[in-house]
Amino acid sequence: MLLFGCSAGPSALTGDVNVYVFEESVPPALFDAFHTQTGVNVHVTMYGTNEEMLASLAAHPTDYDLVMPSDYAVDALMHRDALRPLDLGEMPNYANIAPRFLSPWFDPGGIATAGRGRTRNEKFSLPWLWGTTGIAYDTTVVVPAPTRWADVWNPAWTGRVVAPDDARELLGAALQADGNSKNDTNPAKLAAAKERAITLAKASVALDANAPETYLADGRAVIGIVFNGNAALAKKANPNIAFALPEEGGGIWFDNLAIPVGAKNPGNAVALINHLLSAESGAEVIRAFPFSTPNEAALEHLRTTDPALYASYMADSTVHPPTDALAKASPVKNLGSVGDARMAEAWTAVLAARGGTP
Repeated sequence: MLLFGCSAGPSALTGDVNVYVFEESVPPALFDAFHTQTGVNVHVTMYGTNEEMLASLAAHPTDYDLVMPSDYAVDALMHRDALRPLDLGEMPNYANIAPRFLSPWFDPGGIATAGRGRTRNEKFSLPWLWGTTGIAYDTTVVVPAPTRWADVWNPAWTGRVVAPDDARELLGAALQADGNSKNDTNPAKLAAAKERAITLAKASVALDANAPETYLADGRAVIGIVFNGNAALAKKANPNIAFALPEEGGGIWFDNLAIPVGAKNPGNAVALINHLLSAESGAEVIRAFPFSTPNEAALEHLRTTDPALYASYMADSTVHPPTDALAKASPVKNLGSVGDARMAEAWTAVLAARGGTP
């Protein structure tokens, strides 16, 4: 049984907490442990993309107490005044997060200037996982190794490629393959990227951003655009799988924990965030989903309790890319209403060309 620390004692908590998170992001045992320790009932709904979450939260602003927006989605929600400020004094486990992750571009807050340990209410999110978007491939089939986004579009891989059912990641890779920024919404450039994305969508065995490792592990796909944690899972099942960030620069992303302004149970959400940021919780996440973690206490816990797993995790270049490759990686940015509409229109065309479904 997993029992991890919460900010409030069990007697102080009651009722429910409604959680809306990415698929394959939180081991269910962590929610079970929170319920066991506090008595709070955890109701979990999962989504596949930020766009799905943003639309659902806009339509049902009081349905969720805890959400998991990525970087640009935090930015979008902050511009909507849709997130509650976090009182860090109520979640002391935030101190487990490595300092370099506490003032990101999308939610800098006041932590960097305030100093560790001081309560500041300017923060609207805390990091959960981070990672990269790049190319996973079977080294026994894909020869030579891919080095650029365009290599994924090689006709030789028709029917054996997996691509993300994520508008910003697939269109972003297509934009970068054409030599543009992944956030470019220039109509002509986006139109060209749309056609490139349509070509790959038609050639793909599946559009799947959440579990592409299943296609790579069993050989249905030999190459794909995937997140690094999914590539690591594929490599566990199939040692021939490798992962690389393309020369143009792959993607870099941060998934975060935040509380909607319309949350009905914000106190329970605060306690749950504190629970999830414990060293023990962070270590369980590494065991289940080998993405990169901002939780330095979790790494230390893993080092002392499971040194073999710690060593393999830290040595895995899929999880920890080379510094020079990481320096060129680009985040997805909030585009505003006009840019979002252009991306959505392009994505609708991509899905329509594939038959309307991933």
